Amino acid sequence: MSAPSLTERVSMADLSIYDFDWHPPGWECIDRPDVFAWQWTAPNASARGVARATFADADVDERVREIGEFFARRGRTARWHVGPSTRSAALVALLRERAAAVHEPRNMSAELTRTRFRVNGDVRVEEVRTAALARAWLERAFPELGHEGISAEVDRWTKHEATGARRGGDLVAFLGGEVVGSASWRDASVGSCVQFVGGWTLPAARRQGVYSTLCAYRVERALARGLRYACIVADPTTSGPVVAKAGFVDHGPHYIFTGLQL
Repeated sequence: MSAPSLTERVSMADLSIYDFDWHPPGWECIDRPDVFAWQWTAPNASARGVARATFADADVDERVREIGEFFARRGRTARWHVGPSTRSAALVALLRERAAAVHEPRNMSAELTRTRFRVNGDVRVEEVRTAALARAWLERAFPELGHEGISAEVDRWTKHEATGARRGGDLVAFLGGEVVGSASWRDASVGSCVQFVGGWTLPAARRQGVYSTLCAYRVERALARGLRYACIVADPTTSGPVVAKAGFVDHGPHYIFTGLQL
């Protein structure tokens, strides 16, 4: 098997944004070769988005109007990802003009065999396989959701697991008997790549190798499944420096335009 080109490796992380392996309750989407937009009812950012916008400058006004209406009918604003598949300079200019905020995480990838993550031997990693552990993790990581919000997330997690079609999983890190971190992964629908998706570390446990240990676990299991690459859209202030130190290559920014008035 030949190694993927640089362009293909850049596309790996771009795909990880919307490479879903199930459709949660309330799922709606626009899925065409020229654009993919999705939404469902949930508090997390990944519950709505636009990606893979391959249309030309001449089609920007019509497509933006369509996508704006798609989100507006549910009372939501768009969250638009701009990666290597976006071809229209006019679209990017419009998004910059209409966004309330622009985020610039990094598009990164690595050959699994070349990664070297620091491992803290005191950190215990456990795969989330029960609703009880899912609840313990979510209560620790997202207390602002409250009881009802946590219960809804646990219900979604349980339904996702029950599909039997999941290509990934969730990990929880323990330190001193307490939940101090989490990370998730998903095998890409195409190619030999594991997608690093999601990550959280308790503020008091940062700089203790929690996230790095979770990454090492993901790498080890991906290699055991016969995969060759890993990709991530990484926050430059948290996960980005950790994976860069371990050997990930930075391919440049992956823009996220939020609070869009379309």
